Amino acid sequence: MLTIIPLAIIIISIGAILVIVVKHANKAAALNVSELPEEREAVLKSSILENQLLRKLDTTVKIVSNVLSPLQKFLNSIFGKGIERIRKIERSYRFQTGLPDSSKKSQIKTKELLSEAEVTFEKGNLGKAESQYLTAIKIDPETADAYKGLGNVYIKMKEWNQARETFDHITKNWPQDDEAFASLATIEEEVGNMEAAKDHFLHALSINNEIASYHVGLSDLYLRLSDKEKALSSLQKAQALEPNNPKILDQLFNVSILVGNSQMAQEVLEKIKKVNPDHGKLGELEKKVKSL
Repeated sequence: MLTIIPLAIIIISIGAILVIVVKHANKAAALNVSELPEEREAVLKSSILENQLLRKLDTTVKIVSNVLSPLQKFLNSIFGKGIERIRKIERSYRFQTGLPDSSKKSQIKTKELLSEAEVTFEKGNLGKAESQYLTAIKIDPETADAYKGLGNVYIKMKEWNQARETFDHITKNWPQDDEAFASLATIEEEVGNMEAAKDHFLHALSINNEIASYHVGLSDLYLRLSDKEKALSSLQKAQALEPNNPKILDQLFNVSILVGNSQMAQEVLEKIKKVNPDHGKLGELEKKVKSL
């Protein structure tokens, strides 16, 4: 009797997972991109909810397994043999019928869609890019790049709520994805939530401190929050990562002037002359330094 209860729980959990997978596969096959303007929010939320349910089921199985650890070896021996038999049958059937490996096929299709979507996005065809990214998500909802691409499409469209929801999903499922936190910072800055944007940039930098654009973005936020000293500090870190970046040097020079740091402004000006001797405003920059 003791063995029947955990077996029943595990079988029910596995059955629920299989139902979701089959349902998901059927939806992917039936995707009609012409309906995307009405479907896209439902598709994204459906994928997010399915992922959450799968994680909960996985957690349930783990908890049951830990509680019933005395029976674990017994269950493993039973299920191990059963699963191996199923795999042998599946391999035999696949060999005899020439059936393609569905998992590999979906991975290849997803990669193709992501490549196409990236090109489409670069060309500015946002509606088609959105369609391609949503299709990729329906085929493989565990691909972070598909969500990131979709989120970038929404940022470009200035659909901030959709963009926020998409990148929120990424940060919850891939919490070490610094790009997602940086994108959330951009979204919050665009809608005027400066403190939230700052927190997201700081979070992104806590994961990866070697991205100059994060420091530049944080510097811009500090300026908007009237914290010039921190803005200068962030730009110095960005310039250390990309010492010959003309845009960063120009920004660093301007902030040095804002804080009245004549020595730093002069040092940055000398770097600008070396990196960009054809700079059209060198005379104007020299006047600014002298005025300090």
